[in-house]
Amino acid sequence: MNDNFNSLINKFKKINKMRYVKGINNNLLNSCGLTFENLLGKKIDSMFFPDYKDIEIKCTQRYSGFPISLFTLSFDGPSLFESNYLIEKYGTDDKDFINKKVLFANLKYKQKVLVGNSYYFELDIDYEDKKIFINIYDLNFNIIEKRAFIYFDSLNDRINVKLSNLALIFGSKKIINGDLYFRYYKIVCYKYKGFEKFLELVKSNDIKISIVLRFARSGKNIGDNKNKNMVFKIKKDKIEELFDQIYSYEN
Repeated sequence: MNDNFNSLINKFKKINKMRYVKGINNNLLNSCGLTFENLLGKKIDSMFFPDYKDIEIKCTQRYSGFPISLFTLSFDGPSLFESNYLIEKYGTDDKDFINKKVLFANLKYKQKVLVGNSYYFELDIDYEDKKIFINIYDLNFNIIEKRAFIYFDSLNDRINVKLSNLALIFGSKKIINGDLYFRYYKIVCYKYKGFEKFLELVKSNDIKISIVLRFARSGKNIGDNKNKNMVFKIKKDKIEELFDQIYSYEN
């Protein structure tokens, strides 16, 4: 292991000795991870660089069945603002905001999934042009267009920057006087196996890919685009198919 892993492990053991720590907020979806990062001294951000030196940190709760979020990535094309094209042509009207559309789709490799009750989207891989793209069909399964792609190089670059080194942190939660508390009891350190394995897991749908096109619903930027574009997650029980475990500690 490199020195950065050793440094993180030492910090984890100190946090582990603190036992239950009050959460940074009471949001069940993100408090566990944000609280741990706060204990490390990391500020909240949305940067695509690793969380701690060259190590990406992911937190999960003991009995959670949710997949592990890996990263988000914008489309490479075919248009410069591809997400705007998709949401205008295939999005559905928001029920609360007039003249605003949203588009959410959980994609599957070589499987058509219904999107907004009007279209089918299908994830596909072009090995010749080296890109992941989307086939779009009408309700009668007639293809409308092949659209919205990300190049292999873009994916591989993001993964190598973000996920070459990974630390998975396990936490237990309890509620005290209405507030969330967490005890961080396990750390597992991993090294990324490589892009070929990543594509295998995309094809088996063990890596979950979603389109998330939306807008801000509150605050000073209300109504502005808040697109995550393509969101990549992995099933919790498949993480060791994408990463090699190099260290584990539990207390």
